[in-house]
Amino acid sequence: MIKLITNSHIINQTILLRLDLNVPTYENKILSDFRIVKSIPTIRYLLNNNNKIIILSHFGRPKEGLKDPSLSLENISNYLAKKLNKKIIFYDDWIDGVDFLDADIVMCENVRFQNGEKANSPALSEKMSRLADIYVFDAFGVSHRKESSTYGISDYLDSYAGLLLEEEVKNAQSLLADSKPPLTTIISGAKISTKLSLIKKLINKSENIIIGGGILNTFLLAMGFNVGNSLIEKKFIPEAKEIIDSEYFSKIVMPIDVVTSDNIDFLNPNTKEISMVQSKDKILDIGAHTINRYIEVINKSKSIFWNGPLGYVEKKPYDNGTIKLSQAIADSDTFSIVGGGDTIPIIESLRIQNNFTCLSTGGGSLLKFIEGKDLPILSKLGVYNK
Repeated sequence: MIKLITNSHIINQTILLRLDLNVPTYENKILSDFRIVKSIPTIRYLLNNNNKIIILSHFGRPKEGLKDPSLSLENISNYLAKKLNKKIIFYDDWIDGVDFLDADIVMCENVRFQNGEKANSPALSEKMSRLADIYVFDAFGVSHRKESSTYGISDYLDSYAGLLLEEEVKNAQSLLADSKPPLTTIISGAKISTKLSLIKKLINKSENIIIGGGILNTFLLAMGFNVGNSLIEKKFIPEAKEIIDSEYFSKIVMPIDVVTSDNIDFLNPNTKEISMVQSKDKILDIGAHTINRYIEVINKSKSIFWNGPLGYVEKKPYDNGTIKLSQAIADSDTFSIVGGGDTIPIIESLRIQNNFTCLSTGGGSLLKFIEGKDLPILSKLGVYNK
């Protein structure tokens, strides 16, 4: 049974709380506070039980042991304090101890500034554990990483799952065990290498598979279509062909048309039928006829799992396919789970996030969980993938 803070008598303790506050920013402005907001219920629950909280998180990918001011958590600490309407003391140097002073919450500087964090150093893990009485893990997005702050600390402190982790696990388990047919799985993204095992896992369970991005391009090339200068992974063509030649290929809903550009700056978008893509073209989104086909599939679905935007969403108008599908799923009466950081900001910008069953904070961790892999800290907390 999963060790939950709600099933435990945790009162008047100092809590080491691992969150995932690795949010997208630009010029020190937070572009999406999704992960921050999702962390708040656990913080409030612990505070309501008279606990003091030391927050740990990573931010970006600094060189280990080097403090990079552009990857400081101080701005996020200030933002969280405003959201909570609570004082948070930010500590730049915290590894040897912190003082709460007149506050109940301390935020520690980026854990990845510490030597040994990514290597799951026992010495670092033990040193971190001295800061508190209890360890609470509520960072589902990094639950697949075996690092000091995401795993190692649990060797030295009594450890529990937070409210967000509980919610994420329940939703993922529901998708695997309880989703009503027809289930439509939408898998997209730049690289087929990171999603191929997921496709193989879900193609048997799903009634419909929609693929996009570089994954779609690789499949189209494997089928003999010209994909021009589009993003592909040639070494995975044989595996794509195995799926194409299998009994399950009929479940893949193939596109009718795509949006391309033959311009280095992605200007001059053109909509073309799949068979009309030329050698100079780069496929950047799905076309209008394909969008309509996919929406028809969505409207007939009872369950939907979506990972990855369908086009080059960083540049308009190549976000159109992702926008249209987001709206269609939001308007449908389906059990829907969306995972992957590139898709959720678009859903947020459309202000339809409350129309989905679950917007997951996990990307790689959610995929691995659905693939059936045991995630290190989850196993420690009593969550096993069977």
